[in-house]
Amino acid sequence: MFRFALAALALLAAAPVAQAQKAISGEWIMLGDVAPVTGEAAGLLLGPAPPPGQTLALDPAFIIATAKGAGVLLAIPLDKPILVTRATGAATPAQVARTANPANPANPARQIAPSSTSEGQVLILVRDVARGAVIVAADIEWADATSARARGLSDWDAAVGMEARRALKAGTPVQANDLKTPAVIRKGDPVKLIYATGGVHLSVDGVAQNEAALGEPVRVLNTYSRRTVEAVAAGHGEARIHSMGQSR
Repeated sequence: MFRFALAALALLAAAPVAQAQKAISGEWIMLGDVAPVTGEAAGLLLGPAPPPGQTLALDPAFIIATAKGAGVLLAIPLDKPILVTRATGAATPAQVARTANPANPANPARQIAPSSTSEGQVLILVRDVARGAVIVAADIEWADATSARARGLSDWDAAVGMEARRALKAGTPVQANDLKTPAVIRKGDPVKLIYATGGVHLSVDGVAQNEAALGEPVRVLNTYSRRTVEAVAAGHGEARIHSMGQSR
């Protein structure tokens, strides 16, 4: 059923490459692991790491596009994939604590506030936030709770890094139903389909058929075989196939 896509993937896998080699030990690949960036931008989540002892090839164009979306301009060679090898041994939660909550790994933009909760106060917006925008620390502040603000969030970590479901106005309280886990893939986006198992790593181009957050199911049209594949969102513009038979 998937023989045409598999043939295309095999050709990609057989292509000779000479790439930069990066070593990581955590469960997630961050921008600082593969590019010369520091500070907050270094913690930008690119996607899940390969299994311990294995290697994953990253497209430099994908890294540049992801960094640009976060306001970081990179100048790295485009002609050589970047190989990321994960060291053997288990990663500790501290390695990803600043970018992904273990209970909600689909929220890579989450930040740690000086005080995550404040008794008798709720979070309000200090400026307008567009639909689809990700809430950042500079968008919100604490304000005294009133009857009009009774439904506002009182947990900083529940707001920062989440995506606005609708346009939000400055001065209004931040409510849970105003927010959702940010999408890493949107309908119509070009997607790199990845199939990795054992020592095999194959990829082919596709088009997303629905929106998905990190770790959520996403249907992708394989542009080579013209079949729709059931995959899982693994990062911006990337989805992983767990079984070569997941197509229709």
